[in-house]
Amino acid sequence: MNRDQLRVGVIGLGQWGRHHARVFASLPGVELAGVVDLDPREVEAATSRYGARGYLDHRELIGHVDAVSIAVPTADHYRVARDFLDAGVHALVEKPMTATVEEAERLAVLNARQGTVMLVGHVERFKPAVQQLRSVVAEPLFIHARRVRPYDPHRVMDVGVVLDLMIHDLDIVLSLVPERVVEISGVGVRVHNSHEDLAVAHLATEGGCRMTLTASRVSAVKATELEITMPDRAVHLDYLREVITVRHFNGEVQRLAMDGEEPLRAELSHFVACVRGDDRPRVSAEDGLRAIEVSHRLLQQMVDITPRVHA
Repeated sequence: MNRDQLRVGVIGLGQWGRHHARVFASLPGVELAGVVDLDPREVEAATSRYGARGYLDHRELIGHVDAVSIAVPTADHYRVARDFLDAGVHALVEKPMTATVEEAERLAVLNARQGTVMLVGHVERFKPAVQQLRSVVAEPLFIHARRVRPYDPHRVMDVGVVLDLMIHDLDIVLSLVPERVVEISGVGVRVHNSHEDLAVAHLATEGGCRMTLTASRVSAVKATELEITMPDRAVHLDYLREVITVRHFNGEVQRLAMDGEEPLRAELSHFVACVRGDDRPRVSAEDGLRAIEVSHRLLQQMVDITPRVHA
């Protein structure tokens, strides 16, 4: 590999994939060598803007890149990632890692066998406030996560809200409490899709931490927050304002305002550093697999409470 110029490709030029191309094209020491999409108009637009080579089939990119970002529909994650890992190409796979637990397991095994770098695109982990959480959280007793969005008819909804939005919070809380989840239950409501659009989950770990997570893509407002209660203090994170409030039970209150680079830029820079051997994946294939496993356990246990008139 030419360590001075890393050749990367972006597969999938939808709303999120276009951002991947934009950021990669601006990173020092990185060449956006190729872009792939099934829509020739998207390919032409990206090649004109960035000077990258364009393809309609991701397999044509093999041999021309050292690493790729995969931002295709979830159902295609496994097939596309497998092709690149098989060829020894490092891969960032957008969340959720795959559509099924079995596919995630296969990718994790393949990645380990190939010795490639695989990063799962849980971009929330790269927000400065989320990174700061570790310094103020210890022995959590209860965690409440809330992630709600208004309905967007243009948003790709190939999966339900658990794999679309809630998985962000599952990944974060599982990284904060790396214990086995021993209890899981939840309810879901379908509004616009055959998948759940609103979900509430209850989890418990073997160490006794309880968690409640709420996710909606049919809310009246946009809000993302995390509250963690510990024996001596409570912590609240407002993701949208990037503010952490720590209220100690002795009366002391701290407010930590975060500022930093764009989370996607931080994530892709981290991926490049991992490929170069300068860092280890912050969200590994094993982390992505764990989030998928817990998400699917929840979906299996979830009770559909959609009113009959909407069913």
